[in-house]
Amino acid sequence: MWKQQEDFDLIISSIENELRQEVSELRAKWAGFAPRLAIVQVGGREDSNVYIRMKLKAADNIGITAEHIRLPKDITEAELLARITYLNEAPSVHGIIVQMPLDSDFNIDSHRVTDAVSPDKDVDGLNTVNEGRVAVGDFSGFIPCTPAGCVELIKRAGVSIAGKNVVVLGRSRIVGTPVAELLKWEHATVTVCHSKTKNLSDITKTADILVVAIGRPEMVRGTWIKPGAVVIDCGINPIEDPSKKSGQRLVGDVAYEEAVQVAAAVTPVPGGVGPMTVAMLMRNTVLAARRQLERLLMPNWPLKPLRIAPLTPVPSDIAIARSQKPKDISELATEIGLWPNEVSQYGRTKAKISLSVLDRLKNQRGGKYIVVAGMTPTPLGEGKSTTLIGLVQALTAHRQRNAFACMRQPSQGPTFGVKGGAAGGGYSQVIPMEEFNLHMTGDIHAVTAANNLLAAQMDARIFHELTQKDGPLYDRLVPKTKGIRKFSPIQLRRLQKLGINKTDPDSLTPEERTKFARLNIDTAKIMWNRVVDLNDRYLRKITIGQSPTEKGFTRETAFDISVASEIMAILALGNDVDDIKDRLANMVVALDKDGNSVTADDLMRITSEYACMNIESEGSEYRK
Repeated sequence: MWKQQEDFDLIISSIENELRQEVSELRAKWAGFAPRLAIVQVGGREDSNVYIRMKLKAADNIGITAEHIRLPKDITEAELLARITYLNEAPSVHGIIVQMPLDSDFNIDSHRVTDAVSPDKDVDGLNTVNEGRVAVGDFSGFIPCTPAGCVELIKRAGVSIAGKNVVVLGRSRIVGTPVAELLKWEHATVTVCHSKTKNLSDITKTADILVVAIGRPEMVRGTWIKPGAVVIDCGINPIEDPSKKSGQRLVGDVAYEEAVQVAAAVTPVPGGVGPMTVAMLMRNTVLAARRQLERLLMPNWPLKPLRIAPLTPVPSDIAIARSQKPKDISELATEIGLWPNEVSQYGRTKAKISLSVLDRLKNQRGGKYIVVAGMTPTPLGEGKSTTLIGLVQALTAHRQRNAFACMRQPSQGPTFGVKGGAAGGGYSQVIPMEEFNLHMTGDIHAVTAANNLLAAQMDARIFHELTQKDGPLYDRLVPKTKGIRKFSPIQLRRLQKLGINKTDPDSLTPEERTKFARLNIDTAKIMWNRVVDLNDRYLRKITIGQSPTEKGFTRETAFDISVASEIMAILALGNDVDDIKDRLANMVVALDKDGNSVTADDLMRITSEYACMNIESEGSEYRK
C-alpha cells in the first residue's frame, strides 16, 4: 500500500525500468529502431510547457524519441488537421498527442482534433474509436492515460478490484467516464456521481475505492470517505496561498490532510496521478511502436485473396478479367504493410509505391529473387507473364509466402501486335486487364513527349546554326532581359566544358562566342531518334525536313518504340531528382563534325524542361 511520495516515485521508476527494458528488446529485433512520439502544441501556454517538459524528460529516460512540434497561435483548424494527417501517415511516428487546451486565436474544435489522430497512433486514448473500445471492454486500442494510471495505482496498492464498491465522482470523457468503464471491466460494482447527484456524501461513504475527478478544490472532505478506502484524486486546482511566492498553491479535489486520517491510501496533489498519467503515455507509445514492429516483422501478410471460380470450358481472357471485381488498391496496400504516404493512387485499382519504402525497410532481411526468363509460349499462350502471375498467385494465396511480381509496363506496340497483351492470361492475369494493357499511368506517353521534345530541339538547333550568322545566333541563345544579358546555369556548364572561365556574356571574344553558340552537329552521326508507342514498320526509316519552311535541309532518321528510349532507362535507374537530372543532362545525342560527343546539356535549354516532364509523370516518389 502506497502512503508517501517516495512510494509513488518507486512506482514510476519501476514502470520506467520495465519500459526501458522493452525498448531495448525492440532495438534488438530491428537495428536502430526507437519508439517515436510527436507532441503537438498550439500556442505557448506556460502550464502546457510544464507538462510537455515532463513528457519529454520521461521519454528521454525510457529511450523514446519525443519530438515537440510547436505551432503558432494563428494556425487555423484546417492547417492543424493537415499537420496531424501528415503525422498519421509518417511511418517513423508511432504515437501522437495534441496538448490541450489549444492556445489558438481561432475557435478550433478540440474534439475534432483528437478524432483526427489515427486510432493506431492515439497514445492519449482520446479518439472516439479508442474510447468506444474501452466502453465495450475491447482493449485492443489505447486506454486513456489518466484512467489507465488510476487503475494501475489501485492495483499497485495491493487492492483487489473485483467485487469492490467503486464510486467515481465526475463524468468527463477524459477521466470520469473511461475510468468507470475500466473499473467495470475489472469486475467492480461502479457508481458514477457528479455535481448534481443527491446525497453525494452518503454515496461516497459506501465506496471501497473512490475516484474523484470533479474539478472543484477540496470538495471531498474526510467525513465523505469510508474508513480504510483507497482514494484516487485526479483533480489539480490552483488556490490562493499568501505564504507562497506565486501567491498560489495546487490542491486536488480531495481535502488531502483530512482524507489521510481516514483512508488507507490517498494520492497527493501534485505528485500522484499526474506522473502516473505521463508513465501511461510512455507505455502506450512503446505499445504502439511494438505493434508496428510486429506488423513489420510479420512472416506472412494478412492477405485476403479474391476467390476464383474456374469455369469449364475456360472463357476468353477478357471475359475472365471482367468477371472478377478487383480489390480496392488501398485495401491491398494496407494488407501488405504499406503506409498511406507511400502509395500514390491512380483511381481504385492502380497505385505507385514511393521509393521511401526501400529506406524504411533497409534493415529487413532480403528475400528470394526469381527471374522468369524468356520462353516460347505454349499453344495455349502461357508465356513469361502468365507464368509470373501464376507463380506469385501460388506462393501468396496457396503457400502463404510474401511475394510480389515485377512486370514491365506494357507498351502499346506489343499489346496491339500479333502476340496480344502483356497482362498474362486465363486465371493468371493482371486486372483490370484493359487498364494494364493500355495507358497504364501515362508514364510511357510522358517519356514519348520528352524524347521527341529533345529530338525537335536538336533539329531546330541544327536549322538555326545553318541559317544564322554567329552574332545573331549568340544573341538568340543569350538574349538581353531588361537590358541585361545573363548566362543560365546550363550555359555556365557548357562554358566550363569548353574551358571558358567567364560568367559575363558580354566579355566573351568573337571566337569564344562562336565556340559557345555552335554545336556543329554532324547530321550523319545523330544517335537520337524520335519514338512512338506502337509498331509502325513504315516509320523505321523516314526523311524529315521536306517542308518548304525547312529550306531544303533534309536528313534521314527513324522512329523507335517509346520503351527503347534512353529516358525510360534513366527513370528506371535514377535514385532521386538530382541523379535523374544528371543522367538526362549527360545523354549523348550526336557527334559534332570533329567527332566530339554532343550531350543533351549542350542543347542548353532543354534539360530541366524534360526532366520536369518525366519527374512529374513518375509521381511523388521522386519529388520526395
